[in-house]
Amino acid sequence: MRHKPTLTQEEKLVRMTESPLPGLIFSLAVPTIVSMLISALYNMADTYFVGLIGNASATGAIGVVFPLMSLMQAIAFMFGHGSGNHMSRSLGAGDVDDAEKYASTGFFSALATGILICVLGLLFLDGLTSGGDIAEQVLKPLMETVTPGSIQEVLTQAERARVYCAVAERTQDPAQTADKLLHGYCAAIFPGTDTALCFETKTSARRGPSAPESENTVKGAKDAFTETMRINTSLLRRHLRTAQLRFLQKTVGLRTKTAVTVCYLADLTAPELVRRMEKRLENIDIDGMLTPASVEEYVTGSRRTAFPLLQYTERPDTFCQGLLNGQVGLLVDGLPLGYLAPVDLGILMKSTEDRAVDYLSASCLRVLRYLALLAALLLPGLYVAMATYHQEMIPTKLLLAIIESKREVPFDTVFEVVGLLAAFELLQEAGLHLPQAIGTAVSIIGGLVVGTTAVDARLVSPAALIVTASAGICGFTLPSRDLSDAVRIWRFALAILAGAGGLFALTAGGIALLIHLSGLTSLDVSYLAPFSDARARRAVLRPLLVRQKWRDTALHPQDLKNQGDGHAQ
Repeated sequence: MRHKPTLTQEEKLVRMTESPLPGLIFSLAVPTIVSMLISALYNMADTYFVGLIGNASATGAIGVVFPLMSLMQAIAFMFGHGSGNHMSRSLGAGDVDDAEKYASTGFFSALATGILICVLGLLFLDGLTSGGDIAEQVLKPLMETVTPGSIQEVLTQAERARVYCAVAERTQDPAQTADKLLHGYCAAIFPGTDTALCFETKTSARRGPSAPESENTVKGAKDAFTETMRINTSLLRRHLRTAQLRFLQKTVGLRTKTAVTVCYLADLTAPELVRRMEKRLENIDIDGMLTPASVEEYVTGSRRTAFPLLQYTERPDTFCQGLLNGQVGLLVDGLPLGYLAPVDLGILMKSTEDRAVDYLSASCLRVLRYLALLAALLLPGLYVAMATYHQEMIPTKLLLAIIESKREVPFDTVFEVVGLLAAFELLQEAGLHLPQAIGTAVSIIGGLVVGTTAVDARLVSPAALIVTASAGICGFTLPSRDLSDAVRIWRFALAILAGAGGLFALTAGGIALLIHLSGLTSLDVSYLAPFSDARARRAVLRPLLVRQKWRDTALHPQDLKNQGDGHAQ
């Protein structure tokens, strides 16, 4: 068998500098292409064998790790390509010694960087665990107490040696061991046995309580919920120091295994409400619960409505006040929010500030909110109906002013109002999704520019702009963001109905809205429960706290008396 003779350095230099360029590029490109194909086949084979495990999450883990692998390859390519360029220049100049120096420098630099990445990867293998806790609570006791012996003896000694560790559990199921690892445990595996010791070494990195962002008050507590369940429950204990405060922990999500805690007062909350909430959580079948929508839609059911059936808050004091009223609380690990149910329209119209000011100011503010609710819903529709069909209802001077302003406007009133409402919503969404410092400026400048330009261009009338802006401002006065969103949707529908049939169609739309609200329930509690009897006055006007002796009966609390002899101890 004949072997191809090995080229000398001089022959290689001549080939690289004097050979025809197309053939040279082809001869150099083929090995590179083959190398890349082998790498791709390697990844495909890796994915195939991992897929044989039979767990979809294992295959998904490859996609999660691939960007990290690409980053490490990029670092290696940095040294390879950098040294290769210098080597090419040196070889082109005939300086073989300098090329060898560049080659060795690139190789050993890549090797040292790889070792450094490996060490850092071992130290920070999982962000769920704390390396310091592993060293102090697991390794140190084992090294100090465990003596040589059989595997079973070592296992028994290790289980007894957890003198510094708070939690250590024996597991024999690989799936259970994997679940412990996902929850921040470290596992000590003993060869020759089907047993592993799992030690709790969760990382302590967390965000502490800060001031509320969307529910800030002048007179009130300045702490808010965080993403950590343990901190949130401690905040509740600080506000409600009673032995009747109960926490029921559930696990939701087939893959995320999110901890969900049901909170209630055992001697106050109706047991039926607690059972309904537990049943709703048990019926949740979802891969992961990571967003507020996952909580709200699965807990409230598939009822198609824009109105919120859960009350959310970021304030522990508001959450505790809901528990004192007989509501059931819900905390989700990873979400800095607390949910309360059942909920009705009267609860959503109450603000945290109501209990921080005197009863007269609070009552006036509540009346103002209800008027703002009606204005946000009906004002655009009323303007469209009267300007289009019922002009006789408008005072003469005002009517003449409206007619004069609309003289050169090419669009009908309904198109004016609906277009301005859509522009208002677009500006609001743009302001919400931009950074706070930019979003506020964009909303203000955009509103001024768009509104002024549209009026100057005779695209809309000033009256339509004033009506639309007034309805939008009234919507901002509502305490609940979800309720405000529902009002915005129905505002569009009522304006379109008014444009189609005047006040008659607007009245029909209002009746349809009332029928829709009367049919809504939250944990089987009617949405309009506060307005069904004489208790409507308490939903609109805030009484003196010293005279508020009884709780609302809509939630069926076990202890109806709020103060006095029946007060819980």
